[in-house]
Amino acid sequence: MKAAFLIKPYNIEIREIEKPDIKNQDDVLIRIRSVGVCGSDIHYYKEGRIGDFVVKEPLILGHESSGIIEKVGKRVKDLKEGDRVAIEPGIPCRKCDYCKQGRYNLCPYVKFFATPPINGTFCEYIVHPSDFVYKIPDNISLDEATLIEPFSVGLHACNLVNLKPGENVIISGLGPVGILSLLSAKIYGAIVYGIEKNDKRIELAKSFGAEFIFDTKEIEIKKIKNLLKDKVDVVFECSGFLGLMEETIYWVKRGGRIVFIGLGTDFLNLNVAKITNDELKIYGIFRYVNTYKRAIEIIDKNKINLKNLISKNFPIDKVKDALEYPEKNSNCVKVIVNP
Repeated sequence: MKAAFLIKPYNIEIREIEKPDIKNQDDVLIRIRSVGVCGSDIHYYKEGRIGDFVVKEPLILGHESSGIIEKVGKRVKDLKEGDRVAIEPGIPCRKCDYCKQGRYNLCPYVKFFATPPINGTFCEYIVHPSDFVYKIPDNISLDEATLIEPFSVGLHACNLVNLKPGENVIISGLGPVGILSLLSAKIYGAIVYGIEKNDKRIELAKSFGAEFIFDTKEIEIKKIKNLLKDKVDVVFECSGFLGLMEETIYWVKRGGRIVFIGLGTDFLNLNVAKITNDELKIYGIFRYVNTYKRAIEIIDKNKINLKNLISKNFPIDKVKDALEYPEKNSNCVKVIVNP
């Protein structure tokens, strides 16, 4: 089968490798049909690392995945050949304290697609545990099913802060995760505002129900706090941009919550006295936990059309082009690779 390997920064090589087969009878063999290009894939492509995760040998990128089941293990009961599925990309150990507490996203032994040294899904076939594979209904396309992964990030953020109906939320940065966090907050009944400078993303955010967007092409970031009629209950910071991240504490009311979702900078200068005096709660977020089934149900029952988020499709032979396309095209939201 074909697979696209990152050899070193800016170097993708298409290789023929052996097609995998089922060894554990709880697993399924999946023909990969669609894979979303994530910002982390692009970061690995350009830098060869993300923090402590370093690409030391050729690595298959890609983790936002969907496909069609080609074969099932003998112990698999709820999936069958031909099922269209979304694939949750992390395999936890199921034994550690975090797993037993239901917080498997924090499992220190998790094997996560495209996180060195674990290969991802820019390839034609994978074998995966059946309990992390989810059948999708007919009204969700395989391309749209790749967006269940970033949608799960937004749902997990809402769960983490116990978001309540009627609360006011600002989404800072309206890329794919930001827009899907906006959608998540709307599903939870929140009133949602946004911060963004890209016209295409502003248009999409409004179509998904944003009440108002602060356009940072026209508004200085430091003036946003003065333009807020009322401070908000929650901020989801999805941009990873230092200038926005440091301003978040001025947008929330006393007792408010801030969730740092976007990864862009490692260190911030924050007014600790304000954080203390206002009793602000600051959260980090690491992927998601127990969200995939819920995400699929929400998209299905609410007939949510995610096709407008997909900007361009590429075949597996063009993975390098797919990884470079977002930076070269400012209106790009989400790129899909179709192995």
